[in-house]
Amino acid sequence: MTEKAKKKSKSRQKFSDEKRIILASTSALIGVAIFATSYIGMKQTVGLGRLNQLLLSWTVSHRNGFLTEIAKIITSIANPLPFAFLVCALVVVWAILKREIWRPTVLVGSIAVAAGTSALLKIVFMNARPPQIDMIPAFEYDFSFPSGHTIGMAVFLLVMGYLIYSRAFSSVKFWGWMAIAAIGTILVALSRLYLGYHWLTDVTASVGLAFLILAIVVIIDFAYVKRVKT
Repeated sequence: MTEKAKKKSKSRQKFSDEKRIILASTSALIGVAIFATSYIGMKQTVGLGRLNQLLLSWTVSHRNGFLTEIAKIITSIANPLPFAFLVCALVVVWAILKREIWRPTVLVGSIAVAAGTSALLKIVFMNARPPQIDMIPAFEYDFSFPSGHTIGMAVFLLVMGYLIYSRAFSSVKFWGWMAIAAIGTILVALSRLYLGYHWLTDVTASVGLAFLILAIVVIIDFAYVKRVKT
């Protein structure tokens, strides 16, 4: 084996059962911690909740035309309904090109769970959005907690990355996945805050929920992989 082949072999390790369990456990713990902190902040105006109005006021006072247009573009890309169609198109192409059903189905299923969870929790908690005077039109009138745009993008990037790198694990893929997921989620969250559609606790709650959904996906995928191997 050549030196180059040896290095490649070292960098592409088997994604073991132990790694899956650690990932699922870590994701669940992170998700619970972030969501609980966000929920408490939203209900009691403590911790993160103390920053809700401060961040909104600061954002409103620092808006400009260029940033507004960028934020509108980003939030349009993550709009739940068009985003769902884009994901469906992606999974169809993925299924055809790779000739597989499982991973595309898991991806679209996780997005559906994210959308359903967001819609249900909005009704349960009935947290009001920031006042319309602080919003940039078009106005949004439904409930605020959590952010549907943010959870959709976060779940897509986290689950998509996991489904790709878990089949050919490498440290490069792992850190690349983390970086892309963080950047994409942060951009969407910032666009929602900048446009005045959400409070800080709304978008952080969505991140927590996304990690919880990732944990569930890893567990389900772990069970599937074990069943296929036996």
